[in-house]
Amino acid sequence: MERKLAYLHTLRRTAITVVLLVLCLPLFAQYNIKKLMDEGRSSLDNGYYVVAMQIFQRVVGLRPDKNEAWYLSGVSKYHLDDYKGAESDCTRAIDLNPFFVDYFELRAMSRLREEKYDSAVADFTRAIEMNPDNKDYWYNRAYCYAQVNAYDIAKQQLEYILKRWPNFISAINLRQTILSTERLYKRKKDDKISSKSR
Repeated sequence: MERKLAYLHTLRRTAITVVLLVLCLPLFAQYNIKKLMDEGRSSLDNGYYVVAMQIFQRVVGLRPDKNEAWYLSGVSKYHLDDYKGAESDCTRAIDLNPFFVDYFELRAMSRLREEKYDSAVADFTRAIEMNPDNKDYWYNRAYCYAQVNAYDIAKQQLEYILKRWPNFISAINLRQTILSTERLYKRKKDDKISSKSR
């Protein structure tokens, strides 16, 4: 009888230990994710982009619902000139949480670098909706319009930008470039017409 009670006591202690371990494992995992995120941020801040990317990829492997890890992985890839990878990671972050303007900005910049100007315009538009006081979003959207030869839209955007930020040198320069390009196209067109009429 005494042996049986000792056995039951040991069995109960083992069961309690197992239950406590099962309940505590997520806490350890959460701590490890936090520690990994901190290490990844530190690597990113110090310019160790490959290391940061590897850490954030490990985090999303463990927690695919961690939108910040997807975004920071995208930041790392952007710095490594992997614009397609940065775009993909930002898309995952946006799918998980579409309320962070930085996610749209990074995806837009990645798309701009990939020369996907129409897609970049859509992301810059969303970023402007979220933060209308960021002149860089406005400028980059106008730049994308100019790249697809939508000069009228780009000029309208630039006029608006220069009303709000009159000393924005990049916008002034882009407007001048567009006007010069339009004059050049007009001159070439006029030359063709005059050469045909001769």
